Amino acid sequence: MKPERKPGLPSVHKAREDRYRGKFSRATGGFWLWVAAGLVAALVVYRFVSGKQLGDAKDQLLAKQRAVESTIGADWFPLRDKIEGYVVDAASQSEADAVDRDASSWSFRSLPGIYLRLRVAEARDVANIRRATPASQKDGFVGCLLREPNPAAAKGEADASAFAEQPWNWQKAYAATRILTDDWVTEVRDSPEPLRLRVFEEQYDKAVTTEIPLAIDLVRRAQFFLLVLDEDSDEARMASEGGAVTEAVLQRTPHYARVHLYNLRTGKEVVRIRRSAEASFYFAGEHQVTDPETLDAMKRQVNNCALAKEVDKVLAPPGPEAGSP
Repeated sequence: MKPERKPGLPSVHKAREDRYRGKFSRATGGFWLWVAAGLVAALVVYRFVSGKQLGDAKDQLLAKQRAVESTIGADWFPLRDKIEGYVVDAASQSEADAVDRDASSWSFRSLPGIYLRLRVAEARDVANIRRATPASQKDGFVGCLLREPNPAAAKGEADASAFAEQPWNWQKAYAATRILTDDWVTEVRDSPEPLRLRVFEEQYDKAVTTEIPLAIDLVRRAQFFLLVLDEDSDEARMASEGGAVTEAVLQRTPHYARVHLYNLRTGKEVVRIRRSAEASFYFAGEHQVTDPETLDAMKRQVNNCALAKEVDKVLAPPGPEAGSP
């Protein structure tokens, strides 16, 4: 008996039967190769386009930064260089104490000013000053010397002042003007992704609109610059237990400190003294403090106030001369 003949072309019937049997239901190796090649090509195109967009965004931000550097920077750099010049000069001095004859009559405590405290080893050149200054904090020395209405500073709490409170901490000027530094430019150029670049864009906007103008205004209005340079000591090296000597360690151990007071209006160094920053304290009553961090804070406080008292002595008005009524 002859097989039943189906209408249509035999090749069409064969293709239909092959599909039913699953002959073409699985992708071949060639198909997956084309898919992989397409994905790679799409990834290459995406990376090229996104990389170009990121590069363009960096160029735009750095172009704005250069414009600010040539305008606002023209106001800021001379002010910065002036203060840094005082610091480098003070760190290199070995002269004896000097107190201007009008120092006792200068009521600088009521004037706006700038404060900076560093180790002598950190203040010998501009590069080291800029590296060390961001860690500088207002301390108990300021609270005891200036007697400003700031209980937190009087207790020796690190950087216990608000942004614009006097004396202004010089490290805040560096923080406010960071977008004008080579380090910031390098970090922008090395930004690996748009999200990271967005952080730098926000830093730029904040610096230009508020921080830099405020920093320039505060430095321009400042009438004195109070500088303390701490000398490393054997006691501080022992307390560091082989590590680096830091300001925190120095302030709680006996050491010599150099105190400089400048009149920013005249450019004159009003006070230059070198004194030992050392004092002691005793507990009264039955309650003894045993927490190491609290004890260290107390040591820093009494040492800083002892140094402030030494400055007070040289600023005190002269007493009546011998033989006067």
